Amino acid sequence: MKSFSLVRFISVAAAALLLFARPATPQQPNDAAAAHKKAVRAQSDFELYRRQSLPIRAVDAEQHICDARIGRFCQWNSIDDTIPPAEPRGIRKARAALLKSLENLATRAPHDGWIAGQRVRYLLEAGNDSAAVAVARSCSAEEWWCAALLGLTLHEKGMGLAADSAFSHALATMPADERCKWTDMSLVLNAAQRKRFGPVGCGRNEQLAARLWWLADPFLAIPGNDRQAEHYSRNTMALILQPTRIVYDLRWADDLREMVVRYGWARYWTRGPGSVLDPYNGAVSGHEATPNYHFIPASWRVDSLPSITFDLDQDRSAERYAPPVASRLKELDPQIAMFRRGDSVEVVAGYDVTSDSGLDSAGVSASLVLAPDENSIPAVVSTIGPKGALTLRADSRPQLLSLEVLRSDTRHAGWKRAGVWLAPKAPGTVALSDVLMFDPGTYEVRELSQAIPTALGSNVASRAKLGIYWEVYGLAHADSALPMSLTLTRIAQGPLERIGEAMGVTPRTNPLSISWRESPALGSITTRSVVLDLTLIPRGKYSLRVEATPASQPPASTTRIIEIR
Repeated sequence: MKSFSLVRFISVAAAALLLFARPATPQQPNDAAAAHKKAVRAQSDFELYRRQSLPIRAVDAEQHICDARIGRFCQWNSIDDTIPPAEPRGIRKARAALLKSLENLATRAPHDGWIAGQRVRYLLEAGNDSAAVAVARSCSAEEWWCAALLGLTLHEKGMGLAADSAFSHALATMPADERCKWTDMSLVLNAAQRKRFGPVGCGRNEQLAARLWWLADPFLAIPGNDRQAEHYSRNTMALILQPTRIVYDLRWADDLREMVVRYGWARYWTRGPGSVLDPYNGAVSGHEATPNYHFIPASWRVDSLPSITFDLDQDRSAERYAPPVASRLKELDPQIAMFRRGDSVEVVAGYDVTSDSGLDSAGVSASLVLAPDENSIPAVVSTIGPKGALTLRADSRPQLLSLEVLRSDTRHAGWKRAGVWLAPKAPGTVALSDVLMFDPGTYEVRELSQAIPTALGSNVASRAKLGIYWEVYGLAHADSALPMSLTLTRIAQGPLERIGEAMGVTPRTNPLSISWRESPALGSITTRSVVLDLTLIPRGKYSLRVEATPASQPPASTTRIIEIR
């Protein structure tokens, strides 16, 4: 798991400070202009002091391979350090003094967007989100800039819907060229995706942009699009940082903006040891919020939900993000099963996080979300507890499934996202549902509602008795002697074993195989459950397959890959 991100300037040579133009503000009187100059000087003095007072941490760039090489910077994700050093007391005191000075100067220059931006920046840095929101609400600079500052502060405070609303207002009122920069997605897409999609955002492929942001939203059960709001927050922070002295003590350039947009702004800094002649010339490293994850879909095709793939820990990803609600995010392997209900599909998701100490709690919440596209209102069902099964019914269109398990006190989360779909059943044919595994009780399971309460929370079964439930669709009276079979086939694990099976040297083992003839039930659905005794089955991965063989049709089957431990 990548748990630490670091940005390091490759050269230790410092460049002169260049102040870029601040966000446009109304014409200021002389006193306001003087206040602005004083604020710029105070901010510059603070950053110079901070650079000299940074915690010392030696980082050998030669030992790290850049996950991204961006202009003058090398960015990598590492597990070397997961705990940030304590911020020196002197820096905390100097920041508090700067904030007090900026507060006083803001009364002399109430329309100064630069001062408002610096107040927001340093209040957020100090962990005072509520005060940052208040400053953004009282902003009287350019309308779009104040809305962007409000969106940034609300996002940092975890107020998703309000942040979305503020950013929507900012985008609607900002200059067209700035809006083009903010909505351009090229920086957060990998090379294959940029080649496949072409320009995305800035008035081009807007429908595709909307889909990508929808897919990248970390938690669909939480109102608002957290990942998109983070993107706009990063663009806001880039503008805050651009016309200022920064810790790196470098001229602002496109590479710094790209770093911020792709990986976020640094949440703290460290400095390498200096030289005998200059103890303060050690290379400065910026550390982003961590652990962080890659939420943009990894697949280059996003028009088909069942083909979409995600890779949270993808190496050298084009972007990464650390959701505030989840300091740790674990990808789950839940048991997902689908069952036909006329023109609809009933989806069952079994989960079990009791083996994870960071998630195992009676107060942990779990949500199952289904949505066919970014324009539809998602269906959401939630429950409380570290183990259980959630069900939702949706129409027959392909659906994006998101299973989200959150424990608020530890800020740990479990996550699974995938496209799901049951292909339409041709009239007059036989079809099978997915297999649902459950813990068998003392009674026979005759319908789905009886299997759901004890459904397994993963695709792992123990060497004990295991219940299997499935449904058959389309049986007619003529199928009264429909041949059925259930087989459990071991999947070769090592390369030699796989080669041996392919060559026929090593036989494929079927430690369990049963067959029978199925009689149709009244109605359109025939239900069936069996209890398997896995006590003597060797540990390993297996293919569990149920097959029906109608007399005048091709066989119909359903398969689940399971692991027996």
